[in-house]
Amino acid sequence: MDTSPAPARPTAWIILPGHADAPAHLSVQRYSRLARLSRTMWYAFVWMISSVGMLLVSIGDPFLTAIPFFTGAVLTYKTWGGRFRVMEFHGSCPRCQEPIQLKPGSKIGSPHHLVCYNCHHEPDLYLAA
Repeated sequence: MDTSPAPARPTAWIILPGHADAPAHLSVQRYSRLARLSRTMWYAFVWMISSVGMLLVSIGDPFLTAIPFFTGAVLTYKTWGGRFRVMEFHGSCPRCQEPIQLKPGSKIGSPHHLVCYNCHHEPDLYLAA
C-alpha cells in the first residue's frame, strides 16, 4: 500500500516585476520535515566524505580540496530548500506568454526561480495555500 500523500494542487502564480502576473497550474507533493532532514543529512555526509577524500588524494592542495567543499555546500543548501516535488507543471512567461519548462520530479521551494528561454527573463513561481 502506498503511504505517500496525495498530490496537492496549490494556487500558483508566475511573477515578473513590471508585467501582469500569470497563473500556473501545477501538482506537487509536499516533503515532510523528517524526509527533508534525512535527505539533507545524507547530502551533508557525502559532502564531508568527499571533501576529506579529496584532501587525502590531493595531499593538502587547498585549491583541489575547495572544489568538492564548495560544491557540497551549495548542493546541501539547495536540497534543504526543496520542500515540494513537482508532479506536473503548466505555466507561461508573463512577458512573452511562451510555455516555461519545469521537469516533473524537480524539488522546489516557494518562491522558485524560473527561466524563460524565449525572452530570457527570469520570473519567480510563488505557491499559495
